[in-house]
Amino acid sequence: MIIRRRRSFFRRTLRHPLRLQEIARTFVAYGLADWVRKLKLDRSFPVLRRMTGWNEQHPQESTRWALLRSSLEELGPTFIKLGQLLSNRTDLLPAELLRELAGLQDNVQPFEFAAVRKIIEAELDAPMETIFPWIDPEPQASASIAQVHRARLPSGDMVAVKVQRPDIDYVIETDIDILLYIANLAMRYLPASKHFDPVGIVEEFRDSLNGELDFNRERVNMERFRKLFARNQSIRVPRSFPDYSSARVLTMEYIEGTKLSQIEASGGSGFDTKRLAQIGADLVLEQIFLHGFFHADPHPGNILVLDNSVICFLDFGIVGRVRPAQRHHLTEAVVGAFRRDAARVTDAVLGLTGKNASAEHDTHDLENDISDLIDEYVDASLGDVDINRFFLELITTIVKHDLSIPSSLMLMTKAMVSIEAIGVNLDPEFNFMDALGPFTRKLFLHRIAPGNLIEEGSELLHDYGRLLRDLPIDARDILKLTKTGRLRIGFRVTGLEPLRQTLDAVSYRLVLGFVLAALLVSSSLIIQANVPPLFGTVSIIGLTGYAISGVLSLGLFVSMAVRFFRR
Repeated sequence: MIIRRRRSFFRRTLRHPLRLQEIARTFVAYGLADWVRKLKLDRSFPVLRRMTGWNEQHPQESTRWALLRSSLEELGPTFIKLGQLLSNRTDLLPAELLRELAGLQDNVQPFEFAAVRKIIEAELDAPMETIFPWIDPEPQASASIAQVHRARLPSGDMVAVKVQRPDIDYVIETDIDILLYIANLAMRYLPASKHFDPVGIVEEFRDSLNGELDFNRERVNMERFRKLFARNQSIRVPRSFPDYSSARVLTMEYIEGTKLSQIEASGGSGFDTKRLAQIGADLVLEQIFLHGFFHADPHPGNILVLDNSVICFLDFGIVGRVRPAQRHHLTEAVVGAFRRDAARVTDAVLGLTGKNASAEHDTHDLENDISDLIDEYVDASLGDVDINRFFLELITTIVKHDLSIPSSLMLMTKAMVSIEAIGVNLDPEFNFMDALGPFTRKLFLHRIAPGNLIEEGSELLHDYGRLLRDLPIDARDILKLTKTGRLRIGFRVTGLEPLRQTLDAVSYRLVLGFVLAALLVSSSLIIQANVPPLFGTVSIIGLTGYAISGVLSLGLFVSMAVRFFRR
């Protein structure tokens, strides 16, 4: 299936040579010609070799990352979105590059209102005046995938209408095909890239974009948020209008407020910035740890501030999900960290990564590294904790011990780092660890709440019930295998490699010793018998045997000495 997919996108890529050449030319123009050379793209487009900058020296790392960010911005929405996704991959990319990618901006012009009308009428199958008696031709906001217009429904409700850009799906599909082609070139010509799985990254990116391009999915996410936070007075989620929405048009309640980006730009004048920072942190923590469903892109442009410091999240195209088992491990990790229990945190990390604390994985070094992290960061007196650096070191520790990181954990990290940056911009004294500390008590109370205890108890009873139900069937299968002689028990013994190497070395020396002894004895007998040809009165064959024995003895002595001093 993979081969068919590769052939398919390779054929599609050949249909877009101009776009592929444009991408390569952009990288060369920004001083990244060495990457184009390594990917062998100049073989397909020899014209690249004649471009200014083709033979320039490699830029310094810091300059290179800034040039890469500029080239991604010039290449358009797909590459900007890819950079924003990669800005979350602290397990793969250097910190300098992550900082550059985090600064990527959508510098796009609004598309014409005639195209807005055409898309709305095609998607909702009615004249626009019937659907929206009034609509502002000037967009309220414009981004790489869609733009938003203010409008009025026949009922009189004021709404915000999010309309997808014309042909954006085709543009993104073309770029994804080319990115897959480039990823395969990287796998072929850059062996080090196999560790990062560039093809897997592009496929993950494609799935993420598919979610953003489907406004029906975003509408469902929005409604789920509304239900989860219906009783929370600190947050407001816009109401959607399914009858006026489709896969490319999303109609939602229009909410008056001030964008958080504007508040940050004005220095927070007229707003309780300390309270806003605390509320934002509490809301993100509640989404992750209590509901397991969180806004994965809470940047200042996606957040409105209403009266009484009420926060309104916008743009639910990217959300993260944390399964109940993962939430349990996350909770254990947080509670264990604040109780300075490294063993508890280690067990939680292993659970998150799909491992267990058995012979399958040596946990001693991992626990020591986690203990060092706890000692450095989990201290109420630390007012300058950098949550970004904390998560970077935690993920680095996980990768160091060959543990796989679930994508939900990466999205969660991105959300928490984003909200921490917002908190610091609003309140320079804001400390995310101070916000996380009191939240552990809320987590504990949530876990022992009667409703949750009943739910956990019912799940436990269900699991035991399933075990008891399956036990007779499993026992019968085992007995059948035993009776027919087909029951096999496999053993896997580990840690024998050093013993095998020692036995190999011993057997090698024993054999060599026997050969030496045989050579010495036979050479002595030959010399004693004066077997010709002779050198004077001594047999040449016997002397040759002595010489070979000497060389072999010297080799044996050297190998034993080397092994002794290596210990």
